[in-house]
Amino acid sequence: MNKFLKHLIMFFGFTAIGYCLILWSWSYLIPYEAMKKNMNYQVGSYGHMFSRMSEIKQVKNVDILVLGSSHAYRGFDPRIFERNGIRVFNLGSSNQTPKQALSLLRTYIDELNPKLVLYEVYPGIFQNDGVESSLDLIANEELNWETLNMATRVNHLKTYNTLLFDIFMESIGANRHFREPEKKGDDLYIPGGYVEKSDGYTRKQKMGRKSSWNFREDQWGFLVEMVNFINKRQGSFLMVQSPVDREYFQLFDNQDEMDEKFQSLGDYINFNRLMELEYPKDLYDLHHLRQSGVEKFNEELIKEITERNYLK
Repeated sequence: MNKFLKHLIMFFGFTAIGYCLILWSWSYLIPYEAMKKNMNYQVGSYGHMFSRMSEIKQVKNVDILVLGSSHAYRGFDPRIFERNGIRVFNLGSSNQTPKQALSLLRTYIDELNPKLVLYEVYPGIFQNDGVESSLDLIANEELNWETLNMATRVNHLKTYNTLLFDIFMESIGANRHFREPEKKGDDLYIPGGYVEKSDGYTRKQKMGRKSSWNFREDQWGFLVEMVNFINKRQGSFLMVQSPVDREYFQLFDNQDEMDEKFQSLGDYINFNRLMELEYPKDLYDLHHLRQSGVEKFNEELIKEITERNYLK
């Protein structure tokens, strides 16, 4: 019996090592992304997450920490806040769900020591499983326990494979000398974590049909964890829904229900109720702001934050 167990352990050990070697070889040597359906490792990918993670190492003691998806890192411009004497760092990332937001919050809150944590709660992101965002975070952030924990909670083969490959890449220092360009296509990285879209860019879109937002229970649970985490630290937490095209906003027939759901957790502002913006004048697509829209939105947000004394 003992001999059988010994052989079984050896078998699984060699199998695990073999799997990792095959995974690393396949990922590192095969150039065709279409052949990597259960593997996606992109350093310096869309959204400038690598630049954000590199910059944050030198940042301490901000007034506001921003979390959320592309609506966050494309919607909150640190330069506008700085003009008003407010220091912001934007930790948004592409398709970031509450699973990744919670991981980032736990990792960086002590160093950043924000007076206010601001979370952009675009309802569509709560329909997402979080796999894509987990890959972005794993590839562009230095490995830490919170990222490992996040990967297990996403619990997807693609996430596990990417995590294993990242462990290999970090162990050999493969990305040590990588530098991400500030400007990539129509995107320009601005210190403080913001990505500015070129004013000349417009994504052609058609208005859809009437629809409803639906939440995944696990994503809602992670948002609850975020709220509880901040409350235990006796910090300030504000949920914000950024303005989208006014006609697009009206397509969803359960917006009131969404507002009530967010308000049940704590402080929340839906800026679609306070201002009306239009595509393509203020947005480069139906729900992402161009710079003129960001200016209008951020000024209104700063006004609300000031009046509510969040930074006192």
